Formats: sequence, structure tokens, C-alpha cells
Amino acid sequence: MPNKKQKVAFHAKSIYDIDPQFFLDLKIKAVVTDLDNTLDPADVFDPAPRAKALVEELQKLGLRVLILSNNTEERCGQYCRELAVPYLSSSFKYWAFRIRKFLKKQGLAVEDCLFIGDQIYTDRIYVRQLKGRLVLTEPLSEKDNWVTKIPRFFDKRVREGWRKKGILGEECPTRKKEE
Repeated sequence: MPNKKQKVAFHAKSIYDIDPQFFLDLKIKAVVTDLDNTLDPADVFDPAPRAKALVEELQKLGLRVLILSNNTEERCGQYCRELAVPYLSSSFKYWAFRIRKFLKKQGLAVEDCLFIGDQIYTDRIYVRQLKGRLVLTEPLSEKDNWVTKIPRFFDKRVREGWRKKGILGEECPTRKKEE
């Protein structure tokens, strides 16, 4: 389990690099993931084949997949309906009460979940308020929504400082490369 000095519980290059067995080892019921630059780039309205494959793989393992996003219903709705997963758009991640209510509606407690996101200034904030566990990933794309550009500038510097100090969190086990 992560030590108290670590800034997030875990980190990974991307959600797609994490060994699915890791989720089972944590004995969680649900993977709660960010959408923009965690599952797909922010300008993509339809799930990429790898997003569909990942959701299907996690569901076959008995895990529920939920999506949280600060983005609009228009962006999230289309994407998440195609994946057939519950979602919360316009989630206002700075205030975890909406997320707590969403999880309760889904029949989940915070401890049942592992949260995955690519931003310190949104994903880390709400997960800390919930007292949950976060896997911080690298953004999938350099493209960002305009509201994300300034926090992303600071995020890169803070993340690098944590990495140098060894307090970024445990590295997630990676998938075995297929031959």
C-alpha cells in the first residue's frame, strides 16, 4: 500500500498499459475513469477500438466501468452510450459531493473503486476529497481543451518534481507484451 508521503496511490503511462490482474489484486468492484486524455484524446467523440476492448476486458473480469468527466453531456453522452457504461458529465470534480452521490446511485462505496485520471488539478483533487485511490496517468495527447491548458502547464512541473522526489506513487504493473 502507498506510504503517506506519496501524492497519489499509483501511476502509469496510460490506462492501456496497466495489467488487468492489478485491478483484481486490489479487490475492487469498479474502475472509475476520466474520459479526456485518459481513455481517448479530448477531441474524439467515439470510443477508439482500444477503449472498447479495454472496457469489455474489464467487464469480463467482473469489474464495472464508470466514466467521470468535467466535459459536457454532448461529449460524454455519445461516447459513453457507445460503450454502454454509466457516466457523469459536467461532474465538477473540484466538488466531490456530486461524484459521491453518483457512486451511491450506482451502488458503490468509494473503497469499492479505483479512480484513474490524467490531471493533478482535477482528478487528484476529487479523489483526495473522497479519500479514494488514484492511478495518475500521462495524458494520451498533447491536444487539450482550452480550459485545461493552464493547469496542464503546472501539472507537468509538479508531476516531474514528485517523480524526482520519489513520491509520485507506486508504479502499476504493466501488461505483458503480446508476441
